[in-house]
Amino acid sequence: MSAALTRAAATRLLAERLTDQVVVSNLGQASTDLQTIADRRLNCYTFGAMGQCSSIALGIALARPDVRVVGLDGDGSLLMNLGSLCTIATLAPRNLALLVWDNEVHQTTGGQPTATAARSSLSAIARGAGVEQAMDVRTEGELSGVLDRILSEDGPFVISVKVAKGRAEGRLDRDVVGLARRFRQALAAVPARSGAA
Repeated sequence: MSAALTRAAATRLLAERLTDQVVVSNLGQASTDLQTIADRRLNCYTFGAMGQCSSIALGIALARPDVRVVGLDGDGSLLMNLGSLCTIATLAPRNLALLVWDNEVHQTTGGQPTATAARSSLSAIARGAGVEQAMDVRTEGELSGVLDRILSEDGPFVISVKVAKGRAEGRLDRDVVGLARRFRQALAAVPARSGAA
């Protein structure tokens, strides 16, 4: 049996493919991994906004339909805002993909189990909300194929990626104002393209 996919390895697979896409990451572990592995101006780190990564990514995707937007959420965070899946399904932005790092625990607050550790399936919930391209990923090979799709095909996508438990290595730069300003300037500098991403 192969070792469980780590969040850091999953983040690296995404980072290898990034060019001019926006990446919105949830507070805590996903932002720490992303900042450590692939800090870039088009990364939007959410601080103190538990449950809001999916909504922020959706808002950016709607405001800039010419830019591909990838949200890096966690299972605990998305479970706090399941209504965003209904809104994503209803508005159906073709340029949005939501990757959910599902480690089945609230890692940042002490490792308490989430509902996905018992029975709940975030991809099934997304499909129930109306997101047609919702799926589960468990291996590096599966994730590689899915990443190629979400960066080139029309969405929206909701991908639940099972990852191993464990805290992010690295130290999160919490310059909230500076990083937000840097992101806004970078997004404004991306030339508008006709049509959706």
